[in-house]
Amino acid sequence: MEMKFFRDYKEKIRKEIRDIKAVYSDCDGTLFNDKGSIINDAEGLYFFGAVSCLELLHSCNIDLVMISGRNRYQLKYNAQMLNLYNYIAELGAEVVYNRGREVHRTYNKENFRHDFTSLGEDFRNVVRLMKNSFPSKIDCRPEWNKNRNTNILFLGEIDVEKANRILAENGFEDSMIMNNGPTSLYAAEFPDCKTYFYNLMPKGVDKSKGVRADREIRGFLKENCLALGDSAEDLKMADEVKFFFLMNNDIHEEDHIIKALPNYDNVFVTERKMNRGWEEVIRYLFN
Repeated sequence: MEMKFFRDYKEKIRKEIRDIKAVYSDCDGTLFNDKGSIINDAEGLYFFGAVSCLELLHSCNIDLVMISGRNRYQLKYNAQMLNLYNYIAELGAEVVYNRGREVHRTYNKENFRHDFTSLGEDFRNVVRLMKNSFPSKIDCRPEWNKNRNTNILFLGEIDVEKANRILAENGFEDSMIMNNGPTSLYAAEFPDCKTYFYNLMPKGVDKSKGVRADREIRGFLKENCLALGDSAEDLKMADEVKFFFLMNNDIHEEDHIIKALPNYDNVFVTERKMNRGWEEVIRYLFN
């Protein structure tokens, strides 16, 4: 598929956006670099362009909403550092306002049969299943999964479709694994693998559901919203916003993203990577 680049459509996009109220942004690999830093770019060089755009959005009365696999306690500290107040935690499972004073869950936990986040028997069973199914390809540790209410985090490189078939065949049919993009935040445990974030979620919960819930709570239309991200999971937000901007983090190497792109006609790819790509979009549209 031929990708649409932001550079070729940016004038048209700027003319079409009206009354933007919220910008939803993935964190790692988008607003931050792949090591979780907003003040360093993909090469590790100091970069303050994304930080200066925070003031730009504030001056336009636009709410920047982080949406991440992080739990809401982790996002609270990120929000305090960036002077943000509202965010969506655990890949769309929780919509959080005023740094945690108001929390809306986007699914009915009572309908979910397994309790992974207490790190007990269900957690041990599903981790064992994934490790046995993908030896030396995936890992999951209790210390990565403290204070989570919905999802558990794996790291590695696996076939997501195969993983979800295995889950369904082994009694975890109400859960699914999602690829939330590559990371260098943790040291690679497997030398032959590129390291990705994988989140095990209740089936039907994703970032688009979190965006939809926030829009409905606050009365925002799709035309009032934009989103930015770097993964196939992030792409799902395109259904809930006017335009979606995909960071060009070597996406030609990401078959799962290339495969998903034909599902959307409102997705535009940046020239630059990670937070430099984020700045590329925000500064042009709102300066």
